[in-house]
Amino acid sequence: MKFSPRVEYLLDFAAKGAIGSLILGIFLLKTSFFIFCIFPVLLAVGIASILYTKKIRSLETNLFVFLDDLKDLLQGGMNIVTAMEIISEHDYGALNVYTKRIAAQIKIGVPFEVSLVEVFGEVDSVIFNKIANVISETMKYGGNLIKIFTAVSNYVKLVDEMGEERRSKTFSTIFSSYFMFFIFIAIILTIQIVFLPMLQSNEINSSGGGSIKEINFNAYFLYLLIIQAGFAGPIIGKISEGNAVAGIKHSIILLVISVPIYVIVTMVFIK
Repeated sequence: MKFSPRVEYLLDFAAKGAIGSLILGIFLLKTSFFIFCIFPVLLAVGIASILYTKKIRSLETNLFVFLDDLKDLLQGGMNIVTAMEIISEHDYGALNVYTKRIAAQIKIGVPFEVSLVEVFGEVDSVIFNKIANVISETMKYGGNLIKIFTAVSNYVKLVDEMGEERRSKTFSTIFSSYFMFFIFIAIILTIQIVFLPMLQSNEINSSGGGSIKEINFNAYFLYLLIIQAGFAGPIIGKISEGNAVAGIKHSIILLVISVPIYVIVTMVFIK
């Protein structure tokens, strides 16, 4: 089964983190801290998600600069081959690899639109794929290159500005999501520390038994916490970045912070 580039990237880091988890699990085996052996995997996936999102965002930001520079060179009277040769020498960060490939391909006779679709199609970005297809289809029917790149450049700039505006406006929503999650933790801990002992005490007084004590509430509440973090992350990612997979890093952050808090508090207050 073929995965998306983002998922493959995350799985690669997860495999490396799994080695750390295995080693840590050996040391923590049969201890109360065994749950912490999952942290190397979580941290590896979280770091991978952050790095991948940062890389795609950098590519999309540099895409506007690339298209704008290409438009200026074409307006100066250069043909597309010469313009791309010059462009390939500019610094566009992570985009450099792709601009150099396009320049090399059209230099040996590959049509620009064909090379653009092929190379940009490898980037895990809706904007890249959309731009490549628009330019390709327009050039097939003899569109004016300068007008094409002017329109496309303005579109990419607008999308980038809208993305920044969206992220700034959704910050309060993200903060509220994190706040509500930690309120959820507080409620769980309050139930365990305050209310469960009261129920156990009432049951012992009324029946002389202790059946509630036989239930491992720690494990059930911990599973509930992990499930809540697992679902909260993708929701936050969808709200803030429009991509649920990008929200994995939020799930990791929530787990890395909340699980130690939960374990330590329950060890201190629940005997």
